Amino acid sequence: MLCNGANIVLRWPVVCCPAPNNPGSMKFFIRLFLAILIFYSVAGMFATMIVPGQEKNIRLMSVVCDGILLGMALLALWRQRHFYGVWAFLVFLLSSTLTFLYTSDRFGFVEHLNGLRDSVCFFGALVVVNDLYQSEYRDYFVRRFTQVLIVFALLQIPVSIVQFIQYGAGDGVGGTYGTAGGSGYITQLLFIICFYFAVRFGSLEDGTSFSLKRLPFLLFILLPCAINETKISFVLLAVFTILVAGSRRRILRTLPLLVLGGVLVFLFNYFYTSTVEDTRNILDVDFIEKYLVTNQTETGGDLPRFQRVLLMLKMMGGDTGSLLLGMGYGVMGGGNIMGVSRLGRALYYLVTGSRILLFRVWMQGGLIAVMAMGFAMFAWMRSRVPQYPTLRKLRWYLAFGILIVWVYNEAMLDRVFGIITSFIMIWTREGGITPETEAEQELDTEESTPDAET
Repeated sequence: MLCNGANIVLRWPVVCCPAPNNPGSMKFFIRLFLAILIFYSVAGMFATMIVPGQEKNIRLMSVVCDGILLGMALLALWRQRHFYGVWAFLVFLLSSTLTFLYTSDRFGFVEHLNGLRDSVCFFGALVVVNDLYQSEYRDYFVRRFTQVLIVFALLQIPVSIVQFIQYGAGDGVGGTYGTAGGSGYITQLLFIICFYFAVRFGSLEDGTSFSLKRLPFLLFILLPCAINETKISFVLLAVFTILVAGSRRRILRTLPLLVLGGVLVFLFNYFYTSTVEDTRNILDVDFIEKYLVTNQTETGGDLPRFQRVLLMLKMMGGDTGSLLLGMGYGVMGGGNIMGVSRLGRALYYLVTGSRILLFRVWMQGGLIAVMAMGFAMFAWMRSRVPQYPTLRKLRWYLAFGILIVWVYNEAMLDRVFGIITSFIMIWTREGGITPETEAEQELDTEESTPDAET
């Protein structure tokens, strides 16, 4: 595709890994992968709102889906052996093995595997997404995945409104994550998805800026973020507005986008002030200190995020092995299907509640695991494929959204969040694809594929 205004020629990157011998099997894997994503997306809603009595069975089904996802990842390892995610995955598996050997006196093998499952599923999802993306069914995969994202984003609106009516603003407004939490995850996801839609469907033909006609309709999917009491929404919205409106070449186009962003900020502020509290309290220094650092457990509050890291370092006591390899993956496993480990029960106050990714990965697997996961989460930013201006903005926004996870929550270990962000990471790394390009290639793909439907 030629971006006329920016004089950028976007070419498909050369596929470095061969596809399976049977192309039809890849199409089956795409459908299976999307089916797993759909199940993950609605499992929380079914478990807490529709059939709460079947929560254990739903969790068992999630374990089965985890097994299928990891099986797909293992099948793709050799094909994707040049992919950075595979190497990060292997390093992580090696370090986790060393962690198990170092902490084998605390946890059994089953407890280790159960605590390892969330992290391994993130790496597995990244490998599978890249494997499907690099296949000859790339256009089919991108199109179908985008359709799932559209339905996912739109479904959050009525579900969140129902939850808001029943429970008011708070963690109970988690959209399809259900009413048992997840409001932060869905907020972060919707902002990232909205930016993806803005680039995919709202970019001008030359890719230099966004369409004023299309963008307002895309912003509608952010409605749940205004009624679920998630404080991070204002940070995400501010960066979103700056990146969408900022343009060094088109100053006149920047002004309407800034006005649109200002209206959105006003609406967010209005809904939050009306349903939760005065937004001026969020900027109060004392509030920020209590929210992030000061111990509130004596008054029934949640243990602050950063204080967990400080307590963890005190527990490690300068032990080099614990700093590098962690305290064991079994410390945070169990509680739903399996029992909680003995050490997990002893540290219940520390390992439950609002955890950040830095705390969890470091405590379970040490600094080696932190470096392996950090590499997998940011290596996609090194891309040799030319990127048009709006895609570069998505690149920075996605990087910002992922960086926040390290110090705000552990969303990357959530299946839905991990899969969707992995897809957008790979899509951005490979130079994106416009609706026009996809439409032009769709006919060629259907005519040339061996199992084209007739």
